[in-house]
Amino acid sequence: MTVQSIEAVAAVAWPPTESLTLGSWRLSAGDGFSRRRNSAVPAGPLPEDLDRRLTDVEEWYRVRGLPTLYRVTPECGDAVDGILAERGLVFESPTFVMSRLLGLPESVEGVDESPVVTDSWVETEIAALGIDRSSIGPWLATIAVVPSPASFVVPVDGGEPAGAGFGVVVDDLLGVFEIVVRPEYRRRGHAGRIMAALHQFGMREGARRVFLQVLEDDEPAIALYRSLGYEVSHRYWYRRADAFTNPAAVAPGAVGSPSVAEAG
Repeated sequence: MTVQSIEAVAAVAWPPTESLTLGSWRLSAGDGFSRRRNSAVPAGPLPEDLDRRLTDVEEWYRVRGLPTLYRVTPECGDAVDGILAERGLVFESPTFVMSRLLGLPESVEGVDESPVVTDSWVETEIAALGIDRSSIGPWLATIAVVPSPASFVVPVDGGEPAGAGFGVVVDDLLGVFEIVVRPEYRRRGHAGRIMAALHQFGMREGARRVFLQVLEDDEPAIALYRSLGYEVSHRYWYRRADAFTNPAAVAPGAVGSPSVAEAG
């Protein structure tokens, strides 16, 4: 599994509304919701006319009412991050991509699964993250176009939904997203149950490996994933010209779910 294969699967599983390729640079936009869907990856060697390329990227986002945001990955040249920093773009949201092989079956009980998003799944995500309903339109629009095969899972505790998460299989990779647990149900092992259910789904669909994304400062979440056999594949971070002004940008879907840090 390579960085390129993970990036390709993540782009399909968490699709932008618009995209554009400029040379080897990839631009994505998605109504201001989530950094990944609204950022440019300056992959490959630097273009000869770098100033023109940077201006083109800035204009592409400006006409869409979005700030200029770059995501710096191992696909990018060594010099690009320093150049962006020199131009005043702010470093933010360093993120680990973690992965593991899928193999032995895992025991899963008391978890509802659906191939399509359900009201229960949406309501649980909103409750776990404490999201303002007025800001979830772009998030729901993104969830609505998640490709198949997908699995939306909700662990049940005393007849009530305790958490949620979803996974998407593309080729032989399973991507795991939006792992959350409601505050009143944390420290009961529900995050592990969500992960086990998604691992089982991935194996049924022919996936051989799974990956996820987590903010580098989310130590409890990282500890959980390591206990499940995940290791860091690579890391990336963002360089931002302006702050997000669209309230949807802080809806669930920003890289790394804050609730998983206390999921247990």
